[in-house]
Amino acid sequence: MPYPSVILNFLLAALFIAPGFSDDKVPAGKEAPKFLRFTESQDQALLETASVEYAHPDGTTVELIGAVHIADKPYYSALNTQFKQYDALLYEMVGGDPENPPSKEQLQSSKNNLMRTLQSSFGRMMKLDFQLDHIDYTAKNFVHADMSFETFQKRQKAKGENLLSLMLKAQKQTPSNKSQNLNLSAILKLLLNNDPTDMKIELGRQFQDVESIIAGIEGPDGSVLVAERNITALKVMERERKQGKKKMGLFYGAAHLPDFDKRLREEFGFKRGKTIWHPAWTIQKTSTKNKAPDTAAEKKKAA
Repeated sequence: MPYPSVILNFLLAALFIAPGFSDDKVPAGKEAPKFLRFTESQDQALLETASVEYAHPDGTTVELIGAVHIADKPYYSALNTQFKQYDALLYEMVGGDPENPPSKEQLQSSKNNLMRTLQSSFGRMMKLDFQLDHIDYTAKNFVHADMSFETFQKRQKAKGENLLSLMLKAQKQTPSNKSQNLNLSAILKLLLNNDPTDMKIELGRQFQDVESIIAGIEGPDGSVLVAERNITALKVMERERKQGKKKMGLFYGAAHLPDFDKRLREEFGFKRGKTIWHPAWTIQKTSTKNKAPDTAAEKKKAA
């Protein structure tokens, strides 16, 4: 039965379809970079998103900045600081006004749609903050780089696309061995467990499959949700570039970035540079002092 995996795919898409940054820098390489990673040790787990630099021979630089739409508040605070360095910070927001930055009132009203309601609800369940509550979209260098709501609806209707159809498509194209991992028990644990730490860890472990899920959604023709919105954003990038902007950031959900990476290099002649990782979720696991001691010395000390 495919539906449990469809539901989990939906949860993952909802999260990706926004004190300081890590100093962990990765040099440029030939292989496509990862834009999202989840690592864990005995005491801690980390969900991190990447910023990857791209340089053009004409001197233009673009930094792809992956977003998680619910995260720890310091993650967004650090991003707001980073965004000040760009001549233009291009951002995603279906329905935003290309000519005017949104007001705080408009941002508040824009949260009243299904996807953003789900994102905000997951944030509260996992004690995480919602992107629209903390990113300063009124900053002067912010530039809307997404479809209008009318265009988005029109293009989805023309392609017969909606969120459920995309999730079903992803399920059909996901290898069977991955499908077995995205099981009903994991989903129920996510939805019913009252422990935010366990919820974040369980969901974080599934994030390694986000790129394969998005690849399934895209298919050979690309989707409106990802590919066509990316094309729209890159047209805005070219417009800003022609206006003399030399240092730009492109702030989009992490799931959009593999497609951006390919288009920047193959269609626009950019060369990939270094990667810097940003901690979005810092998860402290249950203290080891509550676990049974493993060695005779520890048992004696505990006694």
